Amino acid sequence: MDYPEPLEGLQDRINRFARHKSEMGAVGINEKLLGIRKFLEQRAAELEAMPEGPRRAAEPDTMAGIISAAPQTKTPLDFDLTQDEYLSKLRGAVIGRFAGCALGAPVELLTLEQLQSFAADTGTSFPPQNYWMDAPVGYFPRYKAGKGRDFALPNMKALPPDDDIAYTFLALLVLEEFGAEFTTSDIAAFWQKYLPLECTFTAERITLRNLREGLPVERAGVLHNPDVELIGASIRCDGWAYVNPGIPARAAEFAWRDAVLSHRKSGIYSAMYFAAVIAAAFVSDSLEQALAIGLEYIPAECEFSRQIHWALEKASEITDYSLAHAAVSERFAGMDPVHAVNNACLTVWGILLGKDEYTAGISETVAMGYDNDCTAATAGSVLGAFHGIDRIPAYWYEPWNNTAVSYLNGIDSFGISEVIERFFDIWKSIS
Repeated sequence: MDYPEPLEGLQDRINRFARHKSEMGAVGINEKLLGIRKFLEQRAAELEAMPEGPRRAAEPDTMAGIISAAPQTKTPLDFDLTQDEYLSKLRGAVIGRFAGCALGAPVELLTLEQLQSFAADTGTSFPPQNYWMDAPVGYFPRYKAGKGRDFALPNMKALPPDDDIAYTFLALLVLEEFGAEFTTSDIAAFWQKYLPLECTFTAERITLRNLREGLPVERAGVLHNPDVELIGASIRCDGWAYVNPGIPARAAEFAWRDAVLSHRKSGIYSAMYFAAVIAAAFVSDSLEQALAIGLEYIPAECEFSRQIHWALEKASEITDYSLAHAAVSERFAGMDPVHAVNNACLTVWGILLGKDEYTAGISETVAMGYDNDCTAATAGSVLGAFHGIDRIPAYWYEPWNNTAVSYLNGIDSFGISEVIERFFDIWKSIS
């Protein structure tokens, strides 16, 4: 894809000249800046209003449209898990997600070169086989309730806060309050109740701000939102899958109700895809089967599906993190590093690299770079659901002391075993 050349540095140049001319005694600077602002707002509105190309415009956002555009033949899955087997896999999925996130969080969005340099400087094997011994930015506040250094093994006394973890808790709270009949409006209400604005990013922050300004749920996620295809909805999908093991259709539909609040097209499909994959992973014969099943619940001809097909076809060539990073960097040059599409391809490869060993899955995924706390969290969730808790080494979760720190309004922490039991109880009540 050919991206336009970005307008680099104009805002900084304007502000610096305004400051300089003020120091030189120029008059009329505020009026000049107001004129520039109005001009830029008009041009931005024109960009926002530009019609999509016909192929992307045809991609549906409604649930009915997505069902119609998805493959009509579905792979049959037999739900033959006992309650004990399901509980083991649920523990694996939840803890697998949290550990993947915790490994990637302190090095999120570092380039491959920066990751390798940090590992060398701290004497850490690369890809990392355990939590980092330090954090690149260790002392700045992170999500109100923590700092980057909290993810370093010597300092880890609980599972530190992160949005990839918080949205899993939020799904639990929604399901406990509303059950299987929850709506997108219910999600919106819980966002306003529990999410601090400063702990949200990209599409979620825009949507939450729009909600707080009184916009209706149907418009809150699209007004002034250029981030509708970023990764945010995908990191929110796991909880919906945890209560639908072996039922990818319902997991995907639950994920749609959440995703449509803030995202569109690939942003929605990524959430539905990985929710279906996780649900399938609980009962699938192989991870390859689960990854293929996820494609049955999103539009067959959409851009996201096309790129996942490419990732699956190329998977046999992706034998480590460096090949994964190179392939995505070449194919998606210029794409936002937190886009749903490029990160989904990395996640697929990370899952397959971990099919024989959980640690290999999350360590290779983190080493791939990009939004690597999100990708490793999702990879860890799928691997945990497939393998179960017994295949996850205890050193990934023992440092947490069964406690997760929370930044959700009014909730300081969660007991991790209690969270798992609560998901288990929801599954029993809606299955």
